Amino acid sequence: MIEPVRDLDGSQIGETITISFPAQPDLIVLARFAAATMAARAGFDVEEIEDLRLAVDELYVSLGPITEHGCIRMELDCSDETVSIIGSFEPVSPRGGVTREHLGEASWKRAAELSQLLLDSLVDEHGGGTQNGTPVAWLRKRRTATQ
Repeated sequence: MIEPVRDLDGSQIGETITISFPAQPDLIVLARFAAATMAARAGFDVEEIEDLRLAVDELYVSLGPITEHGCIRMELDCSDETVSIIGSFEPVSPRGGVTREHLGEASWKRAAELSQLLLDSLVDEHGGGTQNGTPVAWLRKRRTATQ
């Protein structure tokens, strides 16, 4: 789903794309594609786009231990030459019920130290935690000023 982001006067100042997909590592390509598209539309150069695509992989890792019994939701926002991505993992038991009790701040903290170092080098800002008992990670990358 693509939604325009509007200023108080109604003028469009950005776009938001929200995608959800089963928590399967091979489907993270969907989020990488969406991030690359948003970055290209914001005028990022090829290297910046590739950095953002790699950062999406690390954002996925930052969500902590993920089972395939759940859904990844990513919200990508592009405004003011900045791409922001918020990712969350919604665990679902094989029988269809939500099982959040085993996840929380401790799960997010177990994210690979290497992933955090990579995010440090790929994006301007990043972080994570939990929201309503669900692991959440985010990143923000600004376009390099044109000369």
